[in-house]
Amino acid sequence: MNTFKLPQKMMTILVGFIGIGVLSMSVSFLLDVQRGWAGMLAFAWYLTIMGLAGGFWAATQYVTQAKWSVVVRRIPENTVHVLLVAFAFLAVVATLGLGNLYEWSHADIVAHDLILQKKAGYLNTPFFWVRIVIYFAAWYGIGMCFLKLSKSQDESKDPHVSHQLLKSGIVYLTFFAFSFALAVTDFLMSLEPHWFTALYPMYNFAGMATTGISTMIILILLIKKYGGLKAIGPDHMHDMGKYLFAFNTFWAYTVFAMSMLTWFANLPEETYFFEKRFTGDWAYFTLSLWLGHFLVPFFYLISRDTKRSETHLMNAAWITAFMGFVDVIWMVYGAFIDDTAKVAHAETAAHAEHAVHAAPHVGHFIHGFPFGFLEIGLFLGAIGVFGFIVLRAFEKGNQVPEGDPGLQESLDFHQPL
Repeated sequence: MNTFKLPQKMMTILVGFIGIGVLSMSVSFLLDVQRGWAGMLAFAWYLTIMGLAGGFWAATQYVTQAKWSVVVRRIPENTVHVLLVAFAFLAVVATLGLGNLYEWSHADIVAHDLILQKKAGYLNTPFFWVRIVIYFAAWYGIGMCFLKLSKSQDESKDPHVSHQLLKSGIVYLTFFAFSFALAVTDFLMSLEPHWFTALYPMYNFAGMATTGISTMIILILLIKKYGGLKAIGPDHMHDMGKYLFAFNTFWAYTVFAMSMLTWFANLPEETYFFEKRFTGDWAYFTLSLWLGHFLVPFFYLISRDTKRSETHLMNAAWITAFMGFVDVIWMVYGAFIDDTAKVAHAETAAHAEHAVHAAPHVGHFIHGFPFGFLEIGLFLGAIGVFGFIVLRAFEKGNQVPEGDPGLQESLDFHQPL
């Protein structure tokens, strides 16, 4: 068996990251309960998208029957294990933090809100829990099916397993398309239940793919640094860099599309989402997000040489992984901006009504600049949990799918000059 074990010092560093995350989350609750719950939701959702991205990426390789990526596949296949931890944190949020985060969970508020009454058939606590269980049971179940089938092929060398993976991949991608859109609606969009846009799930998909590929690149290059995954060469990493560049550019496109359509339509029930995120310190935070998430990685990765350099590609992956977490904070914390002063000066009654809906119903706000040392600690904690779980799982099997019929073609893969 061709296995690999990361040096203990690296695992110790990851455990240290987890400790920083636990400390940051604890301090957040001590200083500001609202920020604590919002931070836990952001932390859990970030783990969720990292866990989902691997399954999505692997499924696309199965369905397209890609050969170049066979040697890369074991890392994304093992990200499924992270979903259990993400589910645990989201379960805590859905049990203890629901009232702090979601106004539709308060019967007294719904009773006086016509819009929430019309959405109550979907936005209610029992059905919310049913959907959470269905999402994670299916995501984890199919993801483990991928991993077990792929590992079984290492021993059997049965080419029929590749066909089973293809069929499983089709099922997964079909379910994923619907379930991910609904999960985004449930966990993120319903934080501001009077606001809606059909582009929000696509925006989150682009962020998930970018974050997922960046964290996969980080783990692959980390393993290579310590002598593992020798089958992966510059040509394979060049393609991973292309994926990162493409999905990050797609993320920028979804940002532009969502912003432009909102500006063009100029509907009060839509515009307040961006309006309040361009108020005060949030204006600098929003611009920093767009600059750091798109422009910096775009110009850094546009060069062919950068994508073929392990050092430069690692730097780009860390930038996009970090900015992916900043993006999650932007979505979650932005729901709790104290914009009540703007409500009082609303220009029209209709605008005032929707602006009131924009403010959290129970008076819970997040004050001050939305990103600081505590959020950096949460990011490091999430990376620590992700890296520790995936690398531990990776150590328990072959480094590459040794029974895949496309393995030799993947080993011989070269980029055209």
